[in-house]
Amino acid sequence: MSTYVTKTYDRLDRICYDRYGSTDNRIVEWVIDQDYGIELYGIVLPIGIVIDLPDAPQQMSGPKVLPQIFLWS
Repeated sequence: MSTYVTKTYDRLDRICYDRYGSTDNRIVEWVIDQDYGIELYGIVLPIGIVIDLPDAPQQMSGPKVLPQIFLWS
């Protein structure tokens, strides 16, 4: 787990992208669930808010793998 202190013009989606490398798989919503009340600040967060950024759960981390499909064999 790590903490982040917001700076000028910080947005939660950008903070999540920098920390987790993606905003896929509902990472932003997951962080909102972990940091109760963070959604009350709006899109652009005020300066000096401390956000707890826990380690991503297994199902959210890692690249998304798509199955290979062959139309003709």
